Amino acid sequence: PLPESGDDVKVGTKCNVAGWGITAAGNSQPSDMLQEVNITIIDRKKCSKYYKNNSEITDDMLCAGDKRGRKDACQGDSGGPLICKRVFRGIVSFGDDCGKPKKPGVYTRLSKNYLSWINSRIKASSNTEI
Repeated sequence: PLPESGDDVKVGTKCNVAGWGITAAGNSQPSDMLQEVNITIIDRKKCSKYYKNNSEITDDMLCAGDKRGRKDACQGDSGGPLICKRVFRGIVSFGDDCGKPKKPGVYTRLSKNYLSWINSRIKASSNTEI
């Protein structure tokens, strides 16, 4: 389900990300099976330091990964779900390659503004006759 509010996800929360993208950097073939990996939410300020020369990490973003850098979303997973404690909390956005140490994945956070828009689209589509 969607979160009830746009509250932030606590640092250290265990989450899952899933997708059909490539399974390793440099691999050009997407997976023929849905892949899933466990990752951990990382402090936004720490993540900003990791990406200081590339991208601004805003309050509408979450960072998640593995300390050793071995677990991550990869190319082809963009748009996929970040699920934390069985709640849809983010959308795969970008990263620096795949599974690099000190380069966690970056996710669009389902903040209050996004949830308002998503819920309005759900409501509008449920009122449409087929």
